[in-house]
This record gives sequence, structure tokens and C-alpha cells, in this order.
Amino acid sequence: MSKKYHVYGIGNALVDQEFEVTDDFLEHEKIQKGMMTLVDEESQNHLLARLTERFGVKKRAGGGSAANCMYAISQFGGSTYYSCKVASDETGDFYVQELGDLHIDTNLDANRAYG
Repeated sequence: MSKKYHVYGIGNALVDQEFEVTDDFLEHEKIQKGMMTLVDEESQNHLLARLTERFGVKKRAGGGSAANCMYAISQFGGSTYYSCKVASDETGDFYVQELGDLHIDTNLDANRAYG
């Protein structure tokens, strides 16, 4: 009996967004280069809106540690299945599409709540 999947992953769906910003912007927003700062949801939404409005998103990439592992396994020829929770919005659509493009199976086409 053969197995359909070599590895089944469960994790958090993350989408990294990259922006090319100016030093003036960082100074105005009180952001230090090379540092990570945890922020609340309100601050994050404010900053993302300003970044998108002023600079536009340069690059996006789906991730999360479990998803990254599924990608690595698939690159070595393994068959993978990934479970996570993804919203039915533009970012969620991007994430689901990217997993499909990378040949990582999911059930994310169904039961996605908006937002």
C-alpha cells in the first residue's frame, strides 16, 4: 500500500511583504534600521497603510515555519499536505495560489472566512 503524502504539516500562514523605503520615512515613523519591533494591531494597520500608500509593496512571499518545511520537502521530491487557517481575502488568495504553484496540497479552497 503506497502513501499519498510523505509529510503532513500544520502551521500558521504568514505572508511577508517587502517595501523599499527612505531613511526619512523610517525616522518619521521612529523605526530603527536592523531592528525588529513588536506592535499592536492598530499600529500595524496604520504602518501597513502608510507603507502601501507611499511606496507600494515590492515583493510578497508566503511562509511560516511549517509551510517553509513543506516547500523544502517538496523540492526534494516529497509529496506534502499543509493545514492552516487562511482568510477569504486578497492576501489569503495569494497564499493559497502560492501553495498551489509550489505543489503543496491543501484544503484551503473551502471554508475560508472573510478577513
